[in-house]
Amino acid sequence: MPTAIPLGAPIWADANTPDLARDLDFYMRLFKWSSFDTGEEFGHYTELCLGSTVSVARAVGGLAPNPPGDANALSAWGVAFHVADCFQAAADAEKLGATMVSHPVRVGDDLVYAAMKDPDGGAFGLFEPMSEHVGFTAFDEPGAAVWFEYVYDGAPVEAMQFYSELLNWSLKVPESDDPPHDDAPYVELWTHETHLLTSATVEFGGARMALGPEVKMQPHWLVCFGTDSVDLTAAKAVDYGGRVAVAPVDDPGGRMAVLVSPTGAHFTIMSSKKQGNEG
Repeated sequence: MPTAIPLGAPIWADANTPDLARDLDFYMRLFKWSSFDTGEEFGHYTELCLGSTVSVARAVGGLAPNPPGDANALSAWGVAFHVADCFQAAADAEKLGATMVSHPVRVGDDLVYAAMKDPDGGAFGLFEPMSEHVGFTAFDEPGAAVWFEYVYDGAPVEAMQFYSELLNWSLKVPESDDPPHDDAPYVELWTHETHLLTSATVEFGGARMALGPEVKMQPHWLVCFGTDSVDLTAAKAVDYGGRVAVAPVDDPGGRMAVLVSPTGAHFTIMSSKKQGNEG
């Protein structure tokens, strides 16, 4: 297998953008990312990395310029999940009630990708790696993705049944004596990791009921990036042309805030995350 990322786990995150130059300036200043343009052949898809040179760069995500037919679409972050066979997974997803937005397509010699919408309308991707050079190579540290959260105007555990069946996730509802998560129903998301004769479940995210203005939004995945200081990063985001959608607050998983890029993409910043293993 070309990646150590477990099957079913998030393997990539990226955002579309109507203004690549503006977004690059925002994110590179906010997270100290570097960028690498894949060129005209791939629509100037731009990889975002920690590290300033190709030899040391570690990938955290990507930015995709909007296609000419939808040039002014608002920016949005999306999450793709690791599958062994993208064609089979896309077919299975449709049988479970998902909608195929774009059929599986091979991208160079690196991966096969399909864009989907779950039965509740939330967008996600299916990602079959064919090279060890794709997927996250930086994770769970400042400037990289640390957590993934699904926001849904309804019972989270019901929304997650689709993903559980498709991607073999385990769902865990926190015990009654666990700290409340924003006083809203919550379900933890775990995927399975196998090493030789041992196996474990790894927590990578959660799903919660939408709150306040989120109720009017389509169900969606939030990408959560790590930072050493949530408050300072939120203040810098405003200085760099973004805005704060949810002000910094202490959460059971750590301090967090929801930010919005200059072109409209919502994402979360977190000081830490809940993490653990179960045998």
